[in-house]
This record gives sequence, structure tokens and C-alpha cells, in this order.
Amino acid sequence: MKRLLFLLILSACDDVDGASSIQPETLTDTNPDPRIVEVELVATTATHEYLPGKPADVMAFKDGARTGAAPSIPGPLLEANLGDTVIVHFRNELSHATTIHWHGIRVPNAADGTPVSQMEVPPGGTYDYEFTAKDAGYFWYHPHMMGDVMIEAGLYAPIVVHDGLDLGVAADRAFVLDDVKLEASGKLSDKTDNLDLMLGRMGNVVLINGRQRPSITAAAGTRERWRFVTAANGRYFNLELPGQMFRVIGWDGGLLPAPYETSTLLIAPGERYDVLVEIGDQPLELRTLHYDRGHDIPDPGPITLLSIDVGSPGPPPGALPSSWGDVAPIPVSGTTPRRQLVLREDDTVPNLPVFTINDEAFPNITPVPGTMNQIEVWEVVNMAEMDHPFHLHGMSFQAVDASGAPVGPRGWKDTINVPQLETVRFAVRFDAPGRWMYHCHILEHAERGMMGELVVAP
Repeated sequence: MKRLLFLLILSACDDVDGASSIQPETLTDTNPDPRIVEVELVATTATHEYLPGKPADVMAFKDGARTGAAPSIPGPLLEANLGDTVIVHFRNELSHATTIHWHGIRVPNAADGTPVSQMEVPPGGTYDYEFTAKDAGYFWYHPHMMGDVMIEAGLYAPIVVHDGLDLGVAADRAFVLDDVKLEASGKLSDKTDNLDLMLGRMGNVVLINGRQRPSITAAAGTRERWRFVTAANGRYFNLELPGQMFRVIGWDGGLLPAPYETSTLLIAPGERYDVLVEIGDQPLELRTLHYDRGHDIPDPGPITLLSIDVGSPGPPPGALPSSWGDVAPIPVSGTTPRRQLVLREDDTVPNLPVFTINDEAFPNITPVPGTMNQIEVWEVVNMAEMDHPFHLHGMSFQAVDASGAPVGPRGWKDTINVPQLETVRFAVRFDAPGRWMYHCHILEHAERGMMGELVVAP
């Protein structure tokens, strides 16, 4: 009953020809307490048909509490309400050790799922994660060991923490964007060349919810809520709905104080966006356009991600709220400490590129010290000739300019794109003790040095 509304919204909007199958199934909540979400999550091996009739060997998550549940890509949706206690009983059925990182969720350090915050979960091992859903929004979970291999192999899944806001939508859809590098046989490629390492692996098959160019049916004359996350190793998605605008209502950390409209939506690896889309009486096509993120990546032209067919008329959209997210500004002054992090890449040794922060490559790094409730402005200076999405664990931040004033809409971010040869600044309050990672979310870069550690003292 706790998640009935979300499930009813999804089932009401998808037709009976299989369109509903692109939405991830929800993890089974085994706890009768309405304020506790308790689930069983399993990482295992499986097969998945990215190309029809050509199964690939993958790694995937499945619902351990549901008899006969199959592994899926993306994995099952973790769903909660704001303020819920979440308990995840994790079991590792892989032949490799792994962890789970709850990307964007503000969790206790012991639940962060990195090698500096917990012991790795060995093959056959278990680990219990517990945290409070402090923020409503769209998040995701994935391993934080061998991330470039395990996430490419299929270990990722979405998280929705409901905000309780009535938006008058006919559908609330969770979308995970990805790509995979496949052989002609349909198998995942095991070849990693220098281009894969420098750019982040760029797949030759582009996916939405684990499928190539699926279709869904939406009710005519309605409004839908679409939540996006990019789980790709290196690909940026520059979304477009020709003839339509996206009304952006939320970023990584939840709702914005006021929505804004845009014709294209650039999403870097690890970022999330929450949008409203108005459905008319004509079919729509969601596609991604080329984005120049550096190193002369060629333009493949528009790539179709999803076809939206229009069905029978549905309930007309209701009035939008007069108030949205409550995002208090992080106070910044001329005396606020500033910290500079310089991103560099070095490809002088063929097939052995090194990516650094302040000329240090993880794990041989100098941790950044911090104390509880300390506020800093971080200046991330990108000296490389390509963009790098910068992700901070454990806490969210707000983008600011050189003077400390907000940049664009005021909203919570935990992953932000740093364009090539540019500087991005953000204000952050250290509001959680522990050892927290920060890194480029191009997975090949993080695994090859572009990662650091923030140590917040109690």
C-alpha cells in the first residue's frame, strides 16, 4: 500500500502491448511499518538481449524478496517517501567483490559504499545498508568498485524518494539513460582501447531503461513527469523532444524553487533531471543530440531514444503548485574559505592515460580536511581539453560564481559538469562526518586516478 499511488500512475499510462515493461519493477518492501522500507537486493550474473535474439552475458541486480524475480537492466527501482527509514539487505552472488553506492542520497558514512567507508562485500557475502531518506528526488545506486566494468556490465538502478507534491500528472516515469559497446554477436565488448580510456567508453548501442529505441503510449491531452539519470560510462545525453519544451522542476537533490523551460536538456554522467512534459494529440520522439565535450568527438547526428505514441484522451492536467522546492542559500561571504581542485589528464603513455586532481592520482592522494558545518567554496579548474562531470559524495552543493553569488536557478547538485578549460565553483556545507569521495564520473577517469577524499571531522 505504501507505493500504490506510484504503481497505479504507471499502470494507468502504459498500454497492454508491452510498453509498461520499460519501467523498472519496484523492490518488494517486506516491512509492514509504513515508515520503513525494507528490501532484499541481489547482485548476480545474467543474460540480457540488447540486440534481439543475441543474449549478452551481464551483471545485474534482482529483487531478493520476490520468488522467481529475474535480474534486470536497469535493476529494480528502490522507492520510498521523504523521511522513511530504508534498510537494504544486500547479497553478492558475483565472482568479484563489490559494494553499493547510493548516488546522491545523503547517507551515514558506513552506508556510502566506497572502499574507504566500508569493507568490500566478497563473493557470497552480505551487507546491510541503512539510512533515512532525507531528501525527495531522483537518485540511483551502483557499485563503487571496478565501476567502469561493473556499471558497463549492467549494475545500476534508479531510486525515487517521493515529495508528496500533487502535480496533476497522468504518469510518473523513471528513465535511466545508458549505452553499451557491443560486438556483432550481441556480446559486451571486452576490448578497451585508448579512446575508451580517454573519453570514457562510448557504446555503439544507446539505451533507455536497458532497451534500444522502445516505444510507450501516453494518454492524449495530459501531463507527465519524467525523471532522467545518465548511467553511461562516458556518454553525455543532450535530450530533445522536437516541437516540445521540457519544464525542469528538479535537479540532483530535489525540486527547484521555481521551474524553468528549455528546448534541450544536457545530462552528464551521474546527473539527474526531473521534468514535466505536456502530451498533445501527436506522437513524440525523444532523442539525443551531439554535444561537443572535447577531443573532436564526431557528430553522429540525432539518435532516437524513445517513441511516444498517443492513445485515448486522459485526465486534463491540473493546476501547477504555487510553491515548489525550499532551497535555502548556503551563506557565502568574502571570508568564506576557498579550495581549488585542478583536473588534468596525461596521455603521453599509449593505453596508460592518467587523470589527476591537483596533480595526484588516487589512491596516492592527500585527503582534504574538513570539520562539521564548515562552509567552503570549491573552485574546480578543468585544465583538460574535455569536459569532466564532478561528483561529491555525502552532501549536496550549490553552484556559485567568482563572487559567491548563485549561478542560474538555486538548486541542490551533487554532480556538476565542468566544461573543458573552464572553472566551475560551488558552495558546500560539510554536514556529515566521515570519509567521502569526490571524483570525475566518467568511470574510466575515476578508476585511473581522478578521485580524491574529503575527511570531515565530527
